[in-house]
Amino acid sequence: MGNRLGRVTFVGGHDRIEREIVSFGEQIGIHVEVHNGHTRGNGASRLVALMHRTDLVVIVTGTNSHNAMHIAKREAAKSGARVCILRSCGAGTARTLLAELAQGTAA
Repeated sequence: MGNRLGRVTFVGGHDRIEREIVSFGEQIGIHVEVHNGHTRGNGASRLVALMHRTDLVVIVTGTNSHNAMHIAKREAAKSGARVCILRSCGAGTARTLLAELAQGTAA
């Protein structure tokens, strides 16, 4: 992924890791936001807004609705955000990815 990114959004994944990865992002200078992948109610409009203010979106396919993945991919493409698709993403994987991004070494 090469260059440094200021904003990373995770779409899907487990709700329980949100606080941990947001906090870790703050420690290393990356603004992290998380969307749970639910698109009912205001979930879809919140997801669209997130895609338009992020540099990189990490879509976790194993715990995500097809609608959320479709919205995230479409809106990321519109906004120019880069997309990383992972089958699963726990706290350790998220921390590793964020650390690599902060160092500019993510693949």
